[in-house]
Amino acid sequence: MEFNAGVQLYNYMETFYCCTVSSKQEFESVVSEHMLVYVISGELDVLYRNRRRHLHRGEAYFIRKNFKAHKIEYPSRDGTPFKGLFLQLKTPMLKKVMRQYQLNDGPVKVYSSPSPYIMLPDNPLLKGMFRSLEGYFDMGSYPSSKLMEAKIADVVLTLIETVPELKPVLFDFVAPWKVSLHDYMEDNYADDLDLEGFAHYTGRSLSAFKKDFKEVFHLPPGRWIVKRRLQEAKRLIEDKGEAPKEVYLQVGFKNLSHFSTAFKKEYGVPPTSLAMAR
Repeated sequence: MEFNAGVQLYNYMETFYCCTVSSKQEFESVVSEHMLVYVISGELDVLYRNRRRHLHRGEAYFIRKNFKAHKIEYPSRDGTPFKGLFLQLKTPMLKKVMRQYQLNDGPVKVYSSPSPYIMLPDNPLLKGMFRSLEGYFDMGSYPSSKLMEAKIADVVLTLIETVPELKPVLFDFVAPWKVSLHDYMEDNYADDLDLEGFAHYTGRSLSAFKKDFKEVFHLPPGRWIVKRRLQEAKRLIEDKGEAPKEVYLQVGFKNLSHFSTAFKKEYGVPPTSLAMAR
């Protein structure tokens, strides 16, 4: 169990997590494996491209791998702490389940949602599955690795029975999973990653990332990232009235001096002049 300023995190096998927060907490992290999230109590906001989805007790969602998860967890209005279950569906286990249950036969409808977040239906099978998992944390006693494998197989089978459109997402092992460069970079250009990091989280080698990037954006990745960060900074200063000292970290610059120099080079004036001109 890990503690951190109002957060309790139980971690089992680096696969199965239970998180409790007593005060509002905001988290951002890149999800490297498919994940299921279930709200036991409290409330949860998931954010994607300036859109916000609010989840209450008993609701759940699926998030596709290689996307940045941005979520806000907080107690309900009556003060009940947030408590959520997080279950990673790792590639080796998914391959094992696919072989064991012969799940690679027959065509299925491809899920067409552009969002990495997929809300799960209010289904008694899914709720029963989550409640059975919750019981392990309540008891403070965890299943053996073999029983945990059986539980995860049950999760996968329940998931594809209730949301069959997810089957091709779960069992796509033909090549390293490539996400849309355009979508990923628009969502994550401000992240503190080098080019190797961006390449990894889009499922590409560094050379393939650079090649694909230029085909999509018609600029080298380093140059595009700087331009996109400056573009967003300009928007925040002009449209939102934010000060340069409040903006530079939001858009991914590490220090104000570097930001001001790059801004003046791009737009011909320092960001402070733009702020005073409002």
